[in-house]
Amino acid sequence: MIRTQKIKNLEELEKLSRLLIPRLHPNTFLILQGELGVGKTTLTQLIAKNLGIKEKITSPTFNILQRYRIKNDYYLNHFDFFRLNVNDNLDVFQELTVDNLNIIEWPEKNPQFWKAKKYIHLKLIK
Repeated sequence: MIRTQKIKNLEELEKLSRLLIPRLHPNTFLILQGELGVGKTTLTQLIAKNLGIKEKITSPTFNILQRYRIKNDYYLNHFDFFRLNVNDNLDVFQELTVDNLNIIEWPEKNPQFWKAKKYIHLKLIK
Protein backbone atom coordinates (compact mmCIF):
# COMPACT_ATOMS: atom_id res chain seq x y z
CA MET A 1 0.00 0.00 0.00
CA ILE A 2 1.24 3.48 -0.86
CA ARG A 3 0.66 6.29 1.59
CA THR A 4 0.54 9.72 -0.03
CA GLN A 5 1.98 12.50 2.11
CA LYS A 6 1.56 16.16 1.20
CA ILE A 7 4.65 18.18 2.08
CA LYS A 8 4.39 21.96 2.29
CA ASN A 9 7.65 22.84 4.00
CA LEU A 10 10.77 21.60 5.78
CA GLU A 11 8.97 21.53 9.13
CA GLU A 12 6.53 18.94 7.76
CA LEU A 13 9.42 16.81 6.47
CA GLU A 14 11.06 17.00 9.91
CA LYS A 15 7.82 15.87 11.56
CA LEU A 16 7.46 13.00 9.08
CA SER A 17 11.04 11.87 9.72
CA ARG A 18 10.39 11.72 13.48
CA LEU A 19 7.20 9.70 12.90
CA LEU A 20 9.05 7.22 10.70
CA ILE A 21 12.03 6.56 12.98
CA PRO A 22 10.29 4.01 15.27
CA ARG A 23 9.25 2.01 12.18
CA LEU A 24 12.67 1.93 10.52
CA HIS A 25 14.64 -1.17 11.44
CA PRO A 26 17.22 -3.43 9.82
CA ASN A 27 15.71 -5.37 6.90
CA THR A 28 13.16 -2.61 6.28
CA PHE A 29 12.87 -0.72 3.01
CA LEU A 30 11.58 2.86 2.99
CA ILE A 31 10.33 3.48 -0.52
CA LEU A 32 10.22 7.19 -1.42
CA GLN A 33 8.32 8.13 -4.53
CA GLY A 34 7.69 11.64 -5.82
CA GLU A 35 8.59 14.24 -8.39
CA LEU A 36 12.03 15.80 -8.68
CA GLY A 37 12.56 18.31 -5.86
CA VAL A 38 9.70 17.12 -3.65
CA GLY A 39 12.01 16.31 -0.72
CA LYS A 40 13.03 12.65 -0.98
CA THR A 41 16.72 13.30 -0.34
CA THR A 42 15.93 15.90 2.32
CA LEU A 43 13.74 13.38 4.14
CA THR A 44 16.58 10.86 3.95
CA GLN A 45 18.96 13.47 5.41
CA LEU A 46 16.57 14.13 8.30
CA ILE A 47 16.13 10.42 9.01
CA ALA A 48 19.91 9.94 8.98
CA LYS A 49 20.34 12.83 11.40
CA ASN A 50 17.70 11.35 13.73
CA LEU A 51 19.54 8.01 13.57
CA GLY A 52 22.74 9.70 14.75
CA ILE A 53 24.57 9.72 11.42
CA LYS A 54 27.00 12.65 11.36
CA GLU A 55 28.16 12.34 7.74
CA LYS A 56 26.77 14.59 5.04
CA ILE A 57 24.00 12.75 3.18
CA THR A 58 24.00 13.34 -0.56
CA SER A 59 21.90 11.95 -3.36
CA PRO A 60 23.51 8.82 -4.84
CA THR A 61 22.13 9.49 -8.33
CA PHE A 62 25.38 8.78 -10.15
CA ASN A 63 26.67 5.84 -8.11
CA ILE A 64 23.24 4.34 -7.20
CA LEU A 65 24.16 3.66 -3.54
CA GLN A 66 25.62 5.51 -0.57
CA ARG A 67 26.17 3.63 2.72
CA TYR A 68 26.27 5.16 6.19
CA ARG A 69 27.04 3.31 9.43
CA ILE A 70 24.43 3.59 12.17
CA LYS A 71 25.97 3.32 15.66
CA ASN A 72 28.27 0.42 14.70
CA ASP A 73 25.23 -1.86 14.49
CA TYR A 74 24.13 -1.69 10.88
CA TYR A 75 24.05 0.52 7.80
CA LEU A 76 21.67 2.94 6.19
CA ASN A 77 21.75 2.10 2.49
CA HIS A 78 20.54 5.08 0.45
CA PHE A 79 19.66 4.03 -3.10
CA ASP A 80 18.70 6.31 -5.98
CA PHE A 81 17.32 4.47 -9.02
CA PHE A 82 16.74 7.59 -11.15
CA ARG A 83 19.16 6.54 -13.91
CA LEU A 84 18.07 2.89 -13.98
CA ASN A 85 15.79 0.96 -16.27
CA VAL A 86 13.25 -1.64 -15.16
CA ASN A 87 15.40 -4.44 -16.59
CA ASP A 88 18.68 -3.42 -14.94
CA ASN A 89 20.07 -6.24 -12.82
CA LEU A 90 20.77 -5.13 -9.25
CA ASP A 91 21.66 -8.52 -7.78
CA VAL A 92 25.08 -7.19 -6.79
CA PHE A 93 23.33 -4.90 -4.25
CA GLN A 94 20.90 -7.46 -2.77
CA GLU A 95 23.37 -8.85 -0.24
CA LEU A 96 24.06 -5.34 1.08
CA THR A 97 20.38 -4.89 1.98
CA VAL A 98 20.30 -7.79 4.47
CA ASP A 99 20.26 -6.68 8.12
CA ASN A 100 20.40 -3.01 7.10
CA LEU A 101 17.93 -0.14 6.74
CA ASN A 102 17.33 0.65 3.08
CA ILE A 103 15.89 3.84 1.60
CA ILE A 104 15.12 3.93 -2.12
CA GLU A 105 14.42 7.02 -4.21
CA TRP A 106 12.78 6.54 -7.63
CA PRO A 107 11.59 3.00 -6.73
CA GLU A 108 9.38 2.71 -9.81
CA LYS A 109 12.55 2.43 -11.93
CA ASN A 110 13.27 -1.07 -10.54
CA PRO A 111 10.41 -2.44 -8.40
CA GLN A 112 11.56 -6.07 -8.53
CA PHE A 113 14.51 -5.05 -6.30
CA TRP A 114 12.27 -4.27 -3.30
CA LYS A 115 8.74 -5.62 -3.92
CA ALA A 116 9.28 -8.94 -2.10
CA LYS A 117 10.71 -7.22 0.97
CA LYS A 118 9.23 -5.64 4.10
CA TYR A 119 8.66 -2.04 3.10
CA ILE A 120 7.00 1.27 3.87
CA HIS A 121 5.96 3.06 0.68
CA LEU A 122 5.50 6.84 0.73
CA LYS A 123 4.54 9.05 -2.17
CA LEU A 124 5.53 12.64 -1.42
CA ILE A 125 3.62 15.45 -3.11
CA LYS A 126 3.79 19.24 -2.82
